[in-house]
Amino acid sequence: MANRRILLDIEVQKDFFDSGGNCYSAENRRAFAQIRRLFKWARACNVPVMSTLLRVRSGWRGPLSPIPHCVDGTDGEHKMRGTILPSRINLGLRNTTDLPLHLFDRYQQVVFEKRHTDIFAHARAERLLTELDPRTFILCGAGVARGIAEAAIGLRSRGFPVVLASDAVADLDDPLAEMACLRMEAKGVVFVPTREIIAPRPVQHPAVFRSSVRAG
Repeated sequence: MANRRILLDIEVQKDFFDSGGNCYSAENRRAFAQIRRLFKWARACNVPVMSTLLRVRSGWRGPLSPIPHCVDGTDGEHKMRGTILPSRINLGLRNTTDLPLHLFDRYQQVVFEKRHTDIFAHARAERLLTELDPRTFILCGAGVARGIAEAAIGLRSRGFPVVLASDAVADLDDPLAEMACLRMEAKGVVFVPTREIIAPRPVQHPAVFRSSVRAG
């Protein structure tokens, strides 16, 4: 069952989850503890991982907070320790449709760098997601109202089952996060705590949480 899933982590970067990050908070720290559990599960069960990194041009503020974040050349743009797998390929910022063959046969983790929050705006990522055989996506990361909602709704529109790890996401105090959760729920995204996702016998029909994702 685990190898029919893909863990998709969105913007798990130091500016959001490291204590020295520009947009760090105690709530984000608690979310990252659950993200680390998901990565330990992925490593142990050989679950494929897709990761995105937001890279904001120098001098720009960034799309996820009024505080500058994930700026090129800063420590805050780097991926968090514990979310980088030994078997990986980073496809960078190049926004073309060419892809190496059989990516998930050769690597456990595929990393995409992007200038925008929407993963489907990255031509290589969009192609990989479109060509995948049926999988269930497990989502975690930062930016509930932006990158996470965009990925979840885009995947659902393409027919993929989507599970949001409700305690492994950071809303970054975005006032649109609650509405984004309602939109995701309306599209069929299932909200599940990490402990149920990584359980030896995953819950087959988990209940959808109707409260804010910050409630976990």
